[in-house]
Amino acid sequence: MENRLRPGTIIDLEIKRLGINGEGIGYHEKKAVFVDFALPLETITAEILEDNNTYYKAKLVDIKTRNPKRVDPFCPVYHECGGCQLQHLDYKETLVLKRDLIIQALKRYYKNPFDLRSIKQAVASPDKTHYRNKASLPLQYKQGKNIIGMYKPNSNHLVEINDCPVQEEDINKFYTLILNQMDKRKMLAYNNTSKTGTVRFIIIRKALATGEVQVTFILKEKDEEVTKLGAYLVEKIKEIVSVYAVINDDLKSREFFTKDTHLIAGKETINEVLNDVVFSLKPDAFFQLNPRQANQLYNKITELGNFKKTDVVVDAYSGIAPIAQYIAPHVKRVYAIESVDASYQSAKETIIQNVNKNIDLLKGDVAVLLKQKKVSPDIIVFDPPRTGLGESLCEFLIKQKTKKIIYVSCNPSTLAKDLNMLSKVYNIESITPFDMFPFTAQVESVTLLSLK
Repeated sequence: MENRLRPGTIIDLEIKRLGINGEGIGYHEKKAVFVDFALPLETITAEILEDNNTYYKAKLVDIKTRNPKRVDPFCPVYHECGGCQLQHLDYKETLVLKRDLIIQALKRYYKNPFDLRSIKQAVASPDKTHYRNKASLPLQYKQGKNIIGMYKPNSNHLVEINDCPVQEEDINKFYTLILNQMDKRKMLAYNNTSKTGTVRFIIIRKALATGEVQVTFILKEKDEEVTKLGAYLVEKIKEIVSVYAVINDDLKSREFFTKDTHLIAGKETINEVLNDVVFSLKPDAFFQLNPRQANQLYNKITELGNFKKTDVVVDAYSGIAPIAQYIAPHVKRVYAIESVDASYQSAKETIIQNVNKNIDLLKGDVAVLLKQKKVSPDIIVFDPPRTGLGESLCEFLIKQKTKKIIYVSCNPSTLAKDLNMLSKVYNIESITPFDMFPFTAQVESVTLLSLK
């Protein structure tokens, strides 16, 4: 009979690698053991927390042999918050390990030989701290005041955050200001137990180039005090130029925005500028959270495309079409495809107010529009959600045989699965990792594929 470890058992463990969530992974009798805050090259003592049949979860008790690149986290609530996973590791080493996450995904899901040299070194973020231009944080009313923060992983405990070191500094400042105003006005965060209060989340986005700030209140129900607060913020704080309220009473949904979204003060959009292109952002329009690194990412796409003035390009899953805007000056025409209405509308406004007029917007599902052969591209750039392209779209691409594909991915596992299917007719020329979110386990990448 298999010798299973019970919760509470103490074991010694050698950590071999990092997992996709930043946890250290070791093995006990060939069974994986996942340990938060443990690092490769370390020998540790761990306490078993869970036996999940195919793997264990354990807690770090002691470090017997330290990774020489281990450092002290710079955030005072790092071990509680869960928003970052790699602050205990030197930044340069996080780039090495993020590249390794892509290699490990390929080894697991890509069934063909691949050249490690084709996987480039990870591109560092220009900003290591205060890089996030947007935050979406929950509230609680606790001990006579409203607090904001992050829920401790796998719990209902809200860890209060007063000065998050990865959020843009003004975002931290405006959270404090808004909470103070709520306290003065006796406005309460929503409490699911007592059914009191209305404010569930506050979203703040700052445009790096213009300094404009947009605030969005996610509410359980309509609240006139929020409308008054919105008017106050726009009147008294010059940076805050746009305030929205969203009524969302679905407490189980992970989505913030509903059809019941209203501008309550200021103007509808804030303007961000990248590569001399002005992007008009509504609160529910997706835009990269690390703009300076996004600029490097989009420039890399332009470099890899080696575009010609005769090329017709598709920008699939285009969002508000930043990739299309970067590509447009170099090609004959770009077709930007987006299914989410908020992003589609923001893309339309962006195209109207900028000089690149050779961009056509198409609204709808990428797979459907490509299969209808609305366009016949020379090159396709994909920037899909974490679920990747999927089997159906990959099979279509195999039949269509577009000569070049550039694939932007935020999930190494789905990237590797998609590349495995596409390998029937495509070669991997290069994969370049990008660190969009320093000190987290997330890694984005840009893959260049050429037709065999």
